[in-house]
Amino acid sequence: MKIFILILTFLFPLIADEIIIDAQELIADEKSKVTQLRGNVQITRINDKLNCDEAYIFLDKNNKPNKMQALGNVKFWLTLENNRKIQGKANELIYFPNLQEYQIIGNAFVEEPAKKNEVKGEKIIIRYKEGYINIVGDNKAPARLIFKLDKEAKQ
Repeated sequence: MKIFILILTFLFPLIADEIIIDAQELIADEKSKVTQLRGNVQITRINDKLNCDEAYIFLDKNNKPNKMQALGNVKFWLTLENNRKIQGKANELIYFPNLQEYQIIGNAFVEEPAKKNEVKGEKIIIRYKEGYINIVGDNKAPARLIFKLDKEAKQ
């Protein structure tokens, strides 16, 4: 049970906000420092939301999350630090809090609805603090970026 409380405390970096986790089953193992959430997993924090079939939270020796993994029918809605909103879906999402890196894997799709920007690929890696994105395609489909050009004002 201590691990579950630590998860709520440290799920995302630098958070003092409330995190709500709903799942049909929660299995916390203090020895392996892995918590498994199964069945209709929903994680909510302020305006951020993640839905998936199953999730794992891996803790370091100080009981802080060093890796979070969401599997199966992954859908997410995030508000970035600059208030930009993105949403997406994939087969799997891995988050590394120390790097603030998201790896979106398998039929990966991310969009910024307000700007009509979209990226699609087999794997998308985002480090938004660094402004870094890497989109990887596969043999069946190339990496794809779609963005809207702002029209220049006529003078």
